[in-house]
Amino acid sequence: MSQQDFAIGIDIGGGSTKIGLVSTGGEIIERRRVVVGDTDDADTIVAQYAETVRDILGAHPAARVLGIGIGFPGRIHPDNLSGDLGNIPALDDFPLAERIGGLFSLPARMENDGTAAGLAEAMFGKDRAARRLLLIAAGTGIGVALTIDGKPFITSGGGLGNAGQLIIHGSDGRPCRQGCVGCLESLASGDALNGIARRYCVEVPDSPLARRASDHGREADASDVIATALAGDAAAKAMLSDVGRWLGRGAATWAQIFAPDVILLGGGLSAAGDLLLAPLEREARLSGLDLYLAPVRFALASLGNDAGIIGAAAQIFPTTKP
Repeated sequence: MSQQDFAIGIDIGGGSTKIGLVSTGGEIIERRRVVVGDTDDADTIVAQYAETVRDILGAHPAARVLGIGIGFPGRIHPDNLSGDLGNIPALDDFPLAERIGGLFSLPARMENDGTAAGLAEAMFGKDRAARRLLLIAAGTGIGVALTIDGKPFITSGGGLGNAGQLIIHGSDGRPCRQGCVGCLESLASGDALNGIARRYCVEVPDSPLARRASDHGREADASDVIATALAGDAAAKAMLSDVGRWLGRGAATWAQIFAPDVILLGGGLSAAGDLLLAPLEREARLSGLDLYLAPVRFALASLGNDAGIIGAAAQIFPTTKP
């Protein structure tokens, strides 16, 4: 391993957390996965994270580690040390960055996971030359991040507020997982697609989607929709097209507010590729003003699921743009 600087990136997810050693060039040198139990308290979770960080550092004793960056799936407090509204309730309002940093005598910082992923794309992705880059991170929820000249643009909560909960349907719509009614997350997130898939499987129990879920011994979810759509199933393709249209309306709205050069689709749902991106772009261009949408280029995020861990670590690095 060459003599350069590194940071630890901690990308917190609902089912698991990815932790890795990341170079200043955006390369993940080593990574580990930590599964957190539903009943684990904050101290137990910190101990698991710390043990994993310790193992990684022990495997690379010559690495000059500048600090620890954390991507948190929720709202970030102004001190960038804690957050709330995350998908691990035990970590809400817990000083996670301060505790982890203190255990290793390293500076530590926490950022919203969508903002971290956007930072990774702006610093290391294929579209890093864009001056204004908007990332739609469509996963369990919907994160939206804007970087300008390689730096995150923050309004509140460590990002663009709750931009993924843009009100689309209003009070006659479904609630999202956090209780916002008729918002984009309730219509176009991975969680929403899970519900769409399960309702469809009840109605059409002999469908390829239902058979795939049954073969795996569980209820259908968004990953099954993507897999069956990529295999050519028309019903699954239609589900992704519907989700894409909703996301496109959100994209048109954000484009008219933030005037990005490029809009990237990332997050777990982006595994659907053009089956999701194409209807998203089409709806955005049909819905929004050409004045704002014509200059925008739409593309898939280039770093995939690595964006979260790279972006978490990248908080510690200086930005590469003036």
